[in-house]
Amino acid sequence: MSNAVYVLGGAQSDFARDMHSEGLSVFDLFKETLAEALEQCDLPAEDIQRGHVGNASGDVLTGYAQMGGFFGMADHRLAGMPAGRHEAACASGSMALLGAMADISAGYYDVVCAAGVEVMGVDTANLKEFATVDQAIGSHAWPSERKQGHWVWPYLFSQFLIDYRERYGVDYRHLGEITRLNLENARKNPNARGRSYASTPACFIEDDVANPKSMDEFRKHDTCRTADGAAFVFLASEAYARSYAQRRGIRFEEIPRIKGFGHATMPTELQTKREINQKSGSPYYMPHLHNTIQQALQRASFSAVTDVDLMEVHDCFNISEYMIIDHSGLVQPGCAWQAIEDGSIAPGGRLPVNPSGGLLGAGHPIGCTGVRMALDAYKQVTGQAGDYQIGGAKNAMTVNVGGTLTTTAALIIGCDD
Repeated sequence: MSNAVYVLGGAQSDFARDMHSEGLSVFDLFKETLAEALEQCDLPAEDIQRGHVGNASGDVLTGYAQMGGFFGMADHRLAGMPAGRHEAACASGSMALLGAMADISAGYYDVVCAAGVEVMGVDTANLKEFATVDQAIGSHAWPSERKQGHWVWPYLFSQFLIDYRERYGVDYRHLGEITRLNLENARKNPNARGRSYASTPACFIEDDVANPKSMDEFRKHDTCRTADGAAFVFLASEAYARSYAQRRGIRFEEIPRIKGFGHATMPTELQTKREINQKSGSPYYMPHLHNTIQQALQRASFSAVTDVDLMEVHDCFNISEYMIIDHSGLVQPGCAWQAIEDGSIAPGGRLPVNPSGGLLGAGHPIGCTGVRMALDAYKQVTGQAGDYQIGGAKNAMTVNVGGTLTTTAALIIGCDD
């Protein structure tokens, strides 16, 4: 990056809300959260020069598509501001962030907003409505992967679990512990959808009553729940960040910056990825995921993932967090179980993972998740994460994926103080 990119803060909605039951739209959620973000950051709307929106499935699920126009609709002071929407399945929010970063890094703008928003709530007792959600998010998969009689993403992520079992072996106890940790962390997060989920120890083992087989290879508590949610983050140039710090009476060094990023895009179809990866000779199941994380570390001038103080990672299914743990380099390929057993990923461990509760605990409004992760990283490194604060955190990494890891993105946000 040629110019440093600073993070001024932002806001997120309560992921436990159900916009349909409130009689509100995705635009209402966007407008409400934008206003809250501006207020929390004490940022004049007139100072925002460009906007990016991450949204995956608004067209089908809400009937809204051209969401760049949401900014001027939500606040007329933003009318005429250049803005646009980004789509990369569950990594849509990270694509909005990368677009905003590029604007600042290139020197085109001084203040840019990255937003993520998704409204996904339906009456899940109504299979027709649930099928509409599956159809909408299934459009991010290759057509031949949409198997009759299977929900798209449980089927596809089951393929990861099958592959991992065959390649390394997987003990279900470790997958269950990932879910347990995330739900426990979520109880401390006032914006987490799962902060009041009821569970017992039997929910995290192979118990056919408390944790029955549900979809393909997964049990009930192996999967995250989607959510209605919005998150906003404001990025700024160094010059603006310095003036912002002076105006607010804070030290410039207290404003974190994006120290590193990684991004990769692979062919959409999982089988094509498998074939490419098998030919690579890499010890990693998904080499591009490992490379994405390494890109972010190298750009931040960090030598290892343990140079960051925590990670917010993509646990749409517990197997996805399991994969990210070993692809991060924390342990050898296939050995994520070691970091789970020795407590490394728990709060207080050598690399806490998902203190927010992650997707399993906090909820997953798919186009919003990447921005929410970045906002949680900002909160951690500025000491504003409340009850789920990791003590002494100065650098935080996010790892967000879209599709069958078709899109992978990583950020490192940290303070220089």
